[in-house]
Amino acid sequence: MRNAGVAVAGVLLCAACSPRPTADLVIVAGQSNALGYGLSGQDLPADIGPDAQVRIWDGVRFAVMAPGRNTGSPNFPASWGPEAGFALAWRAAHPDRPLYIVKYARGSTPLAPSPGRDWAPESGELFQETEEAVAAARAALEAQGLHPRIAAVLWMQGEADATDPARAGAYRSNLTALLAAIRERWAKADTPVVVGRIPDFGARAGEVRAAQAAVDAADPRTATVDAKGLPMQPDGLHIAAAGQLRLGEAMAQAAGSLSR
Repeated sequence: MRNAGVAVAGVLLCAACSPRPTADLVIVAGQSNALGYGLSGQDLPADIGPDAQVRIWDGVRFAVMAPGRNTGSPNFPASWGPEAGFALAWRAAHPDRPLYIVKYARGSTPLAPSPGRDWAPESGELFQETEEAVAAARAALEAQGLHPRIAAVLWMQGEADATDPARAGAYRSNLTALLAAIRERWAKADTPVVVGRIPDFGARAGEVRAAQAAVDAADPRTATVDAKGLPMQPDGLHIAAAGQLRLGEAMAQAAGSLSR
C-alpha cells in the first residue's frame, strides 16, 4: 500500500508539472489602416476563406476568423485588414499550430494624448481597452489548458498624428514609450513588434515615417514594414484589399525574422 501511494503521488505530480501546449497569440492594433477601413468581405479574393485553425477574439470567446464578417469594429463590422494576409503567411510557415488573434483598431485615433480618444498608455483609453481584451483572451486560452504566448504585436497607426505638427514631432518619443508599455503590460521584454510605416499621405507623414524608421533602428526587437507603394483606395489614405494582403504577409515575415 505504501509503494502504491508513492506511485500515485508521483503520477499526480508528473501530471501537474506537464507543460501545457503553447498557443500563439498575435495582437493587431492601431487606427483605420489596421482596421481595414473601406473594405468588406466583397473585396476578398475568392480563394480566401475561413481557416478553422485561425481564431479571433470576439470580446467573449475565440471564434473562427472570417475576414469581412468578424474582423471589424462596432462601427465597421465588415472591415478586414492586415490580419488576413498575416494569417495566411503565418499558417503557411506554421501549418501544425493554430493561430489566435486579438484585434483592436479604431479609426482617426492618434498616439499622442489628445482631447478625444487616443492610444497614449497614460490616457487610460484605447491602450487600456486593448490591454483588457488581451487579458480576457489570455484567460480564455488558459482555461482551455493552453499556455498563451504573444508571438507578435502588429502596430499600424500614425496617420492621425501626421495631421498635426506637435503630434508628428513627438511621434518618435511617443512610439518608444508605447512599445515599452506594450512589453511591460501586454507581453514580455523580448516580444517582437512589427510597425507598419504609414502611407506617404499628408503634410506631416514624412515626419511620422521617419520617426517609425528611427524607432526600428534603435530597437532590435522591432521591425517596420512600409505601406508606401502598396495599392491604395481612391482616397489615397486607406490601403486597398490587395495592399492589405501584402501588408499582412510582410508583417508575418518580419515577425518570423524577429522570432529567430
